Amino acid sequence: MSSLDFEGDLEDEETAADRFVVTKSASSWEDFLAWLNEIEGPWCFRGQRDSRWLLETSLDRAVKKEFSSATGSGYSRLDREPEIRELLFRFQQQAHQYISDPPPDDDLSSWFAIMQHHGVPTRFLDWTKSPYVALYFALEEEPPVDGCALWAIDLEWLEERARKLLSETPASAWGEFKERAKYVNQLLAQTEKPVIIPVNPLRLDSQIVAQQGFFLCKLYHQASFSQILLGMMTNPGTAAGEPDIPDQPAVRRLVLKSELRIGFLRNLRAMNIHRASLYPGLDGFGQSLRLDLEMKVKA
Repeated sequence: MSSLDFEGDLEDEETAADRFVVTKSASSWEDFLAWLNEIEGPWCFRGQRDSRWLLETSLDRAVKKEFSSATGSGYSRLDREPEIRELLFRFQQQAHQYISDPPPDDDLSSWFAIMQHHGVPTRFLDWTKSPYVALYFALEEEPPVDGCALWAIDLEWLEERARKLLSETPASAWGEFKERAKYVNQLLAQTEKPVIIPVNPLRLDSQIVAQQGFFLCKLYHQASFSQILLGMMTNPGTAAGEPDIPDQPAVRRLVLKSELRIGFLRNLRAMNIHRASLYPGLDGFGQSLRLDLEMKVKA
């Protein structure tokens, strides 16, 4: 495989996302609550500072090379597989200098979680079970003029779809937490299929617990997270090749105007959702004081 993996046109991917993602806008806290009331069952949430951003892992972003010319624009990426292998090897090679009790080498989900926590590009994308925590992350930094976005994915749909696409999976693999974690490690090591799976590592740090966090991971390197998610919604599910599109929206996005930021952050702080509560430790507390001062100035 070449060192660069060509992927395509930026506008095509954005247009495809708009076709299959149900997007609404909020101009008040009441609009946000009304949007939440439309969602039933177990969902996961992710806040992004820029409403124009698609869903991309930190590894996808790190290896991306965009280009533009008079005839159009597009992008390519370095081959992710050798890059993540090297990053994992180098991290495991030296982590013992900083971690007193590192995970076993084959506990890939725990290793990727630690790498993600410390800023190394990985296959993981951070999500939370709490829409309020995701809302905080969308608003923590000043959004651009177009506003920020809150994404939501139906977890029941995602797991059911993953089971169908991983048809050889034994039923026991999706059961008890520890067995599921072991099976996920097997998938991370051996499987190359265009499927996104939830990941709960065997080891959870205080930050993940405070944020009600977990990860979603794509099992196929040579496509973006958004491309695989769209593929799971439209992949033929019948012998006739008809798209297996869910009856109800499986992916939603709420766009929030930038001028809502300070008021929303005040509401979240009243719910004890702020930097200090989401990042236990002195660094989180210190940064929460900085944001408190910003909110005072802009009030």
